[in-house]
Amino acid sequence: MKTYDANDDLPLVYKDALISLLSFQADSEFAGGQRVAENLKFAPRAEEAYRISKKHSEEIGHAWYCWNILTPLGVDVDARVKHLVQNADNPDPKIVRVINGFRKENWSPLFQDWSDVAMFSAVVTPAAVAFLGQYRQSSYLPWRRVSERIWQEEKGHLAFGVWAAKRVMEFEGEKGRARLQAAIPKFMKMGLGFGGRPSDESANFGIYFDLGLKVRTASEIQDEYLSILTDRLNELNLELPSNIEPDYDMKVGYDLTLV
Repeated sequence: MKTYDANDDLPLVYKDALISLLSFQADSEFAGGQRVAENLKFAPRAEEAYRISKKHSEEIGHAWYCWNILTPLGVDVDARVKHLVQNADNPDPKIVRVINGFRKENWSPLFQDWSDVAMFSAVVTPAAVAFLGQYRQSSYLPWRRVSERIWQEEKGHLAFGVWAAKRVMEFEGEKGRARLQAAIPKFMKMGLGFGGRPSDESANFGIYFDLGLKVRTASEIQDEYLSILTDRLNELNLELPSNIEPDYDMKVGYDLTLV
């Protein structure tokens, strides 16, 4: 696999694909941070408020890391930030690329209380760990380097979800456990679809794979997701639901044409 570093001359198709994927991650990380900040209202205690605020800061940081790579590639990062800040509830997909699951109209109905906040991080974040982990082997070396830090922090967000779920059970007993269990299916749909549709249904996967910008298929990511999720639910003494269908529509968020 040919690799490129900062300041290397990039083939046009490679640069287009890199900017498309990386801007999608950066914009979505920032929008995800905005959504996490909204969930602060559900924090039942001071420590929960502190920990979710830390997660919010790290999500914004992930966007910043990626935007720092995009700036030398000619992307007007400041314009993207300004648009996301001024249009937090409904960003224009022609200006920024945000995963559907992080758009407010799709996100807000999923959350009713702190148990939902806990289970989002416990059930969806394993998919982020599996999906974003692949970029540690990206053919674009600046992205590879920063992805190691992002991946480590995503594992921390998963640990936050497990901790938060344990706190629900500690303070609310079986009633809290029942709410946690009931929340799993809706978040598992999102987690199962996080890696995208199977590669043979993706118009651009072959290009990304050949360029070394993606190194794992959607099926491989989904398998790792289920493995991580099963371990975490076992740790929480919660059951893994069966027959849950992936919600692939929560993944998409932009139209992409590669030259």
